[in-house]
Amino acid sequence: MRRNHGRVSDEPQHVHRRGFIGALGGTVLVGCGPLGSPSVPVPEAASPPADENHRRALVGGSVLDVVRDGRSSVSIDDLATWARDSATMIADYYGGTFPVPGLEITLVASRGSRVGFGQHQDGRWIRIRYGREITTATLANDWVMVHEMLHATFPDLPDGQRWMQEGLSTYLEPIVRARGGATTAAEVWRRWTANMHHGRPDAGDRGLDHTHSWGSTYWGGTLFWFVVDVRLREATAGKRSIRDVVTHIAKMGGNGRANWSTAKVVEQGDRATGTTIVSAAYEELARARGDVDLEALWARLGVIRDGEAVRLDDGAPGAALRRAITSA
Repeated sequence: MRRNHGRVSDEPQHVHRRGFIGALGGTVLVGCGPLGSPSVPVPEAASPPADENHRRALVGGSVLDVVRDGRSSVSIDDLATWARDSATMIADYYGGTFPVPGLEITLVASRGSRVGFGQHQDGRWIRIRYGREITTATLANDWVMVHEMLHATFPDLPDGQRWMQEGLSTYLEPIVRARGGATTAAEVWRRWTANMHHGRPDAGDRGLDHTHSWGSTYWGGTLFWFVVDVRLREATAGKRSIRDVVTHIAKMGGNGRANWSTAKVVEQGDRATGTTIVSAAYEELARARGDVDLEALWARLGVIRDGEAVRLDDGAPGAALRRAITSA
């Protein structure tokens, strides 16, 4: 069964809702960064006339149809830029190609001045609420669009393994944005050190496959992919990482329009890296009640909490690995 993925606050949550995209209006081409030749036809000058609430962008071979639902302080071009820039960062991470041929993105104006609830469905549709008084700076600094788009890049899994999908989007979103210059490495590590502990098992938990609490689903999944990434980089002297895993899965057709099993994800992850690190982490953290000593890991990577902020110690044993996570 296909599912939606939703966000409503500064940290991930989930809501189910279906059938939220209606018909689109006319189209107009929006310029994009140089990410390789699109694999879809580029609309000619004789495209239908521009609609004041619809823009089309081409990014990494993918067609993004952006629709504004309701009036706001930002224009449809501002909203299309937000979507295009988010997709560009993801396409860059995936080697220049956005992993699905197209997305319909409906942006619904509501009360307030910030980005609110977001949903993704089937690798085809995204719907996000945003405040009518929002500024372009707030759009550029927000994480929700990148998070929802990342759901479109990874296959749909059975309900019991939703943690793997939610965790991947939660883990990759700040990495993608840091690589694209939309956030800082310090902010990435601040968020992770403030929240990753929610993914550690509580008494009575039985592993990620068998524990479906909020903490396990979102931050347990994030912790799983973080562990995989760190172990891959350590075991291969930085030659392999989670990026190799997800780009390989995308090349195998594993995006939000495909139904996969976790066994297939794990198998392809090991195949992509020439290791057994993904399968070992799955046995340890998903099938059993494994735990991670986060304090020791932060110390090894040189991440030091300083009140609500962090300090990054470049003299730590794992400092080079830490820098690579948000840049390579």
